Amino acid sequence: MEKYFNLVFNYKRLLIANILVLLSKCIVILFFKEQFSVFEDYTIAVNLIKYHQYSEFISLGSTAYKLPIYPLFVSVFVYLFNSEALRYAAVAQSVLFFLVPVLMCKITRFFNQEKVGIAAGYLFLLSPAYYFYSFIIEATNIFVPLFLYWIYLYLKIWFRDSGSFKGYIFFSFISGILFLTQVVVIPIAGILILSLLIFKKINFKNLILISFGTVLFYSPWVIRNYVVFDKIIISKTPVWQNIYFGFKDNVQFFDDLKLIPLKRDETLYEMRNEHDEFIYEKVFKNEVRKVTNFEPHFFVKKAVGNFICLWYVPLKYYNDNSLSVLVTRKLYIIVLNILTIISLVFLYRRSKLLFYFSLLFFANFTFPYLIGHAANMRFKLDFEWYQLILVSYLLVILYQKSKQKKNVIS
Repeated sequence: MEKYFNLVFNYKRLLIANILVLLSKCIVILFFKEQFSVFEDYTIAVNLIKYHQYSEFISLGSTAYKLPIYPLFVSVFVYLFNSEALRYAAVAQSVLFFLVPVLMCKITRFFNQEKVGIAAGYLFLLSPAYYFYSFIIEATNIFVPLFLYWIYLYLKIWFRDSGSFKGYIFFSFISGILFLTQVVVIPIAGILILSLLIFKKINFKNLILISFGTVLFYSPWVIRNYVVFDKIIISKTPVWQNIYFGFKDNVQFFDDLKLIPLKRDETLYEMRNEHDEFIYEKVFKNEVRKVTNFEPHFFVKKAVGNFICLWYVPLKYYNDNSLSVLVTRKLYIIVLNILTIISLVFLYRRSKLLFYFSLLFFANFTFPYLIGHAANMRFKLDFEWYQLILVSYLLVILYQKSKQKKNVIS
């Protein structure tokens, strides 16, 4: 058993498997994939190249509907490949996902747990959701590897492998890029940066340097928004739209909270190219007010429904019991969640610091969607990779315990 364990759980063999998965994705994308799902980022990228304006609807002018990094990423492929932009963007996303197992191993090496990283890498490669999400043109594809790279740089500082002025500046630059990719990461990242000072990994001077550098690299987006809109927009504009979305008939988990009929939603959606996002926000706020009168119990129960959709499956998959959805997502996520809970119990016994970090990590990626909506699987994929690491930790610990028992018996 140990022979096969060491044979499979080898970094070089993980790389081989990783390369094979990457090649399979590239073959599917280049030769078989005909259509690619897109979101507003793609329209903004096209308008950026075609009209030199960061806009979703040119007739309405500039937008702050989406954070800039992913539309800028896609715009490179629009500029280089024109009609084939989506295809080659998907290839690039697959290459970035290639880095995820590599970074998992590099991160777990800091804790002398490379086997955990290798196991997590295999689980990532075997994840149906992560495999197929490379084909969707959406920010999660760059956020996950970027966030893992940020954690790797962070741990280099934590374990004092990197403490130079240039190292802190580069970390600040990556922090700014990360925050401009996905706003939900900012609270947990901010707490982690502050923890460097609390646990005396850096001094106050270096904390100021990192903080100032991060703000500096992030600030062009805020300055641009103020110049264009004469408003201070720290991240992006949709707030009430997300809250409104959580009450839609085809999104809300509880029947008595399906307060926005599909016909009404379609009418509002058709208005998107007629009114700018600031007017649209007021429209959404008014719609929410009309159906809830801002009574707290609506929002509390909606949060419960959103929690179920986030940690299980969104409503559009809930009643889908086809074999593909049942096996590759529903049963998969049930098993993953159960193993995650068990792994947290083991983690509590061995490292309370990592245990409390894990709870904080999950809370960070859960709470925002309790307020808005959890209609898309991509919200879960932003952090599901950490569950794979925890489950791998559990499996490696159980294997080691089993090995110790056999040695005692023999």
